[in-house]
Amino acid sequence: MDALKEWAKGIIQSYGLGGLFGIAFIESSFFPIPPDVFMIGLLLTPNAPTPFITALICTIGSVLGAAFGWVIGAYGGYPLLHRFFKEEKVQAVERLYQRYGVYAILIAAFTPIPYKVFTIASGVFRYNLLVMMGVSVVGRGARFFLVAYLVQWFGASILQQFDRVLLVGTVLLIVGAAGYLYWRSRYGKVRLRGRREVVEE
Repeated sequence: MDALKEWAKGIIQSYGLGGLFGIAFIESSFFPIPPDVFMIGLLLTPNAPTPFITALICTIGSVLGAAFGWVIGAYGGYPLLHRFFKEEKVQAVERLYQRYGVYAILIAAFTPIPYKVFTIASGVFRYNLLVMMGVSVVGRGARFFLVAYLVQWFGASILQQFDRVLLVGTVLLIVGAAGYLYWRSRYGKVRLRGRREVVEE
């Protein structure tokens, strides 16, 4: 892991925003270290690019990398699933993913949860690629722009609070998603009951 981090740091130091784009791209499909670490390092260097440009490049690289992760899952992941799991189990997980996939992707895109797991899973279960990329833009963009501007406002001191900030954001996002799902489920039942009463009348 230290060797990978040093390699990635060298890429950022040598190629700047281009290096950050590359790291963000591969992190969405197989690289284990989040691009936030390198984005913060880049923003703290002399003559650093603006937070807006830095976060934008990181977001674009990450979302395009998510599409690559989808391709990996679509053309390499499904056979592996069938090799280790029974068909009915794979189908059960696929139904859950098709129903709640948008929330899972959004949470993974914003939080420290390994994002690559969900980009590849989206391809495995052939989740709508455009929807996944759209949700990724929201989640990844919110995360990277938040981090970039926190670095601008608080400087290197934000590093000490970085995990705490993401943890708070994760909790708020999960609570919000759970609240929405509960509301939708409750509202859906009320609406279905109303339709039945109309039909019976």
